[in-house]
Order: sequence, then structure tokens, then C-alpha cells
Amino acid sequence: MRRNIITTAVFLIGITVYLALLGHIVQNQSVMQREECAQAAKIYADELEKDFGTSLSVTETLAYMIADTGELPQHFTELAKEMLATRPYVASIQLAPQGRVTDIYPEDAAGMGKVDLFSLEDRLGSLVYSRDTGIATMQGPFQVTDDYTAIAMRQPVYRENAAGQKEFWGFTIAVLKVPDVFEETVQSLEATHHAYRISKTSPGQDTYQVILASDDLPEPTEAQVFTYGGCKWKLDVAPAWGWRMPPPLAITLSVGLILVFLVTFLTHALLHLQDRRRYLRQLADTDALTGLNNRQGFDTAVDAYLDKFPKIGAIGVMIDIDDFKRINDLYSHDTGDEALRSLANDLREAFPAPAIVGRNGGDEFCIFLPDCTAGEARFLLQRFSARDLTFTYGDQQHAYTISIGYATYPSQGISRTDLFRCADAALYAVKLHGKHGVRLYAPSIAKEDRSQLAFGLKDIIMHFPGAILIYKATGKEEILFANNELIRLFDCQTLEEFQQYTGGTFRSIVHPEEYEAVEQSIWEQVQQPNSDGNDAVRYRIITKSGQVKCILDKGRLVETDVYGKVFYVLMIDESNW
Repeated sequence: MRRNIITTAVFLIGITVYLALLGHIVQNQSVMQREECAQAAKIYADELEKDFGTSLSVTETLAYMIADTGELPQHFTELAKEMLATRPYVASIQLAPQGRVTDIYPEDAAGMGKVDLFSLEDRLGSLVYSRDTGIATMQGPFQVTDDYTAIAMRQPVYRENAAGQKEFWGFTIAVLKVPDVFEETVQSLEATHHAYRISKTSPGQDTYQVILASDDLPEPTEAQVFTYGGCKWKLDVAPAWGWRMPPPLAITLSVGLILVFLVTFLTHALLHLQDRRRYLRQLADTDALTGLNNRQGFDTAVDAYLDKFPKIGAIGVMIDIDDFKRINDLYSHDTGDEALRSLANDLREAFPAPAIVGRNGGDEFCIFLPDCTAGEARFLLQRFSARDLTFTYGDQQHAYTISIGYATYPSQGISRTDLFRCADAALYAVKLHGKHGVRLYAPSIAKEDRSQLAFGLKDIIMHFPGAILIYKATGKEEILFANNELIRLFDCQTLEEFQQYTGGTFRSIVHPEEYEAVEQSIWEQVQQPNSDGNDAVRYRIITKSGQVKCILDKGRLVETDVYGKVFYVLMIDESNW
């Protein structure tokens, strides 16, 4: 009798535990499936935006060229060919002044005709919307051939007229193949066992049209909506197998060992689902390039700390790379990415937990130092700023510097937002005073004018009211830079015309009868003990129109990392003095 009671009790306890666990898993499975699909929709919608951004760079590049020169690119075919080489999902690139397609690459693109787009009724609304709002739009899909449909990405272009007002020039257009443009996103969704549906509206409308979808999409779906190209895009995601539990779990209640195995299996399944959920959350909070916290992950971690320890002092730090645009422009964006990864690794090493390190975006990084004073932070930050920071280009390492601003919690910022606003102000104060420094926020910083940061060095030099020349001091004396004033001095209209006329060398600038004497005088002056590399010499030049002008040449010999020794020269026309 006693044995039967114990056996029954064990059975009842076992089945009760099993049923309780099973009920818990059913409930959590549904919740986790929906959260997983929602996060997948967000992640892959962001990927779609990035893919569109890569495509938009085609039309933006052409638009900037046209807006800058006011004319069609002279080497459109070569430029378009180069762009298509890295974007196989782009069917063609087109130029449409005033909406009339005049240039297409490739010329034999299937279904692409040189037509007046404003005459096509099905595209008129999108064209007018883009022209009037200045927003790049995406229209489609429309059938191009039996092989694929297409989406047209149109970038409106404006240029300044003689009165200094912007006027509509036309469109730069990239025609994207469907489904090729969605290939990476679709493959990722299918690899993670998700069904999908990609749909969009037309510009200024709210009705969605399906662009691409799985053969069988379970309903309901988890959706992510974003706006791009003047359209609303929606990515619907659902489990490929539907919103049902996996096949029923077999159980034999008569054997205790099988029950143990079943509990173990269910626990394993639960842990697997929880790990998957944690992985997706981590993916959403991590910067893909550097592996640090992204903006969302950083803000979440800092807010959690401040909520838990609101009265403990802390430090907020903002860091960015000095002249990062120059690294990208001079060495390539891949090299710039390598510099960002290098700095991220150095920050991770120098500021380990409990410090919180993140990438705020671009070349800007942020650090939160818990339980830290201003004095301690200054020591740590100055020591880090003094490091030899480098990135690799080719087989050579190049040094770069950083600027750092920081503020104290709670004395200067009583919340995360206030704290990093003050740190950001301190960072820009460093920028305004020569860069490569460390500065603590002070109330006086708020009064400093940031407006000078808005002026790029290239803009200043190009429009400086003096002729500026930079050329290599050795070899063929190759011309590296000429501003607008110098180009006009030689009666040329463009840099290309100036380079062609001078042959791209300093030797061709000086009057042939005077070059040897001028060259000798320059080197004699810069080699004087106290010259600091400066020289001043007068000579004649012959302009493209045949005029002979007298020039005062004030130069300086400078050693650079990239080009070696170069001369920086200011030329003054003394012909009319």
C-alpha cells in the first residue's frame, strides 16, 4: 500500500512538474517568437536602408558633380561603368535634364529609353513630388523585361543661376533590379528561417504595394516601417514554420528516467531560446564595425547605472578623431574604418569594465567612467591622449590624434543627456583651440562660438583672394594644388585646363628665360640658416592668352607625411602696381 502511494505521488509530482514546465514553455515560446521576429524585422530593415543608401550614393555623386559644375559630367560613361562594377544590382544609370533622359549607361540597357519622364502619367506624381520637395524618390516596381522588374531611384538636382538662386536642373537616376537589390537581406532572412514580405508606398501616398515576398507568409506578422526615397517601406517578418509550437514532445510517464531526460530536453530548449533572444538583443546594441556599444546600447547601459547609483560621482567623456575626413579622402574609407577599429581596440584596453565604452557614430566615441573624480579622469584621459595612435595604409603606419572633452556627474550634468551635452561642448572647445587636447567642461565654454568649425579648409583656400600653389619640391616639381585665383591668374577656366596648359609642373609656370635663375634663388634662400624654409622671388609668367605678367612669389618649404617636401606658395600679380 505504502509503495503504491509513493509511486502514485512520484507520478503525480512528475506529471505536475512536466505539465507546469510545458505550460510555461508554450507561453514563453510565443512571446520569444514575436520578439525575435520583431528584432529581425528591425535589423534587416536597417540593412535595407543601408543598401538603399549605397544605391543612392550613385545618384548623389552625379548630382554633386552637376550642381558643382552646372554641366553634364564629361566622363559619364567611365564614371557610370566604375559605379556599376561594385553594384551588380543596378541595371542602369541615367541623366535626365529637365526630366528628359539624355544619357544611359549601359546604352543597351533592356527596356531603357530616352524619353521625357514627365510625359509618363504613371510616373508624373512621383516626379513632381521629387522636383518640388527636393527629396530623392524611389518608384516602382515596374516590369522592364521578362527577367526582372525594377525600381527607379531619382535624385533631384538643383544649381545656382546667375541671380544666386537655386533652380531645378533635372534628375540623376539609378534603376535597381528586383529581386537583386534585396538579395543579401532575403538570404539572411531565409538562413534564419524567417518568411518575409517587402512592400512600399508611392511618394505622398499610404497604399502599400508588395515588392517581394515569401511563397507562404504566416499571419499575423511583425512589421518594421521606415521612410526612404519619399516612400514608406514595410518589412513583415514571421517564422517560416508559422506561429505554432514545434511537433509535440513525446513523453513516457511510466519511466522516471525518460521523464528526467524530457525535463533536461525542455530545459535545454528553454535555454536555447533565451540565448537566441539575448543574442538578438546584443546584436541590436552593438556597433558592427568596432564591436563596442552602439548609441542605443551605450545609452541603455549608462541609464541603468545612473538609475541604480544616482548619488555616486561619475565622468562622461566624448572623443573624436582629428581630421578624420582627411583620412577617408586621402587613404580611402576602408582605411578610415581600420582607424576606427584601431581606436576602438585601444579604448577597450585602456578603459576596461566597469567603464562603459561606445561609438556614438562616425568618428565620435563616448566613455562613461563610474565612481570617478575629475582629477582621476584627467590623469587617465591625458595618458590616453599621449599614446601613439596609428592606422595602417598599405605597408606603412600613419599617426593620428584625438580630441577629448569630459564633464562630471552630477555637478555639471544631472542626467545622461546633460552630462554628455557638457562633454560634447568641452570636446568642441578643444577643436576650436587647435585640436589634440583634453578639456574639462566649464560654464564659459557655452559662450564660445562654434561657427568657425563650419568652414572647411578646402573651401577657405579655394575662395581665398590670392593665388595659392602647392607643388612637390623634388623630382618633376609636380603641381599638387591650385586654387581658383591661381587658375584665373593664368587665364584658365578650370583646374583641368590649367594643368593641361602648365603640364602639371612648376617649371612650366615660370618664364622659360628665368626658370634656372628663379630655381637657384629659391633654394639659396630656403637653405639659409634662419630662413625657416621661406623664400621670396620675382619672375615673369606667360598666361594661356599670351599675356606676360610680373609675379611676386612668396613660398615656404614644408616636410609632409604623404608627399615629402613640398612648397606652399602665394603668388601676387604685380603687373598693374
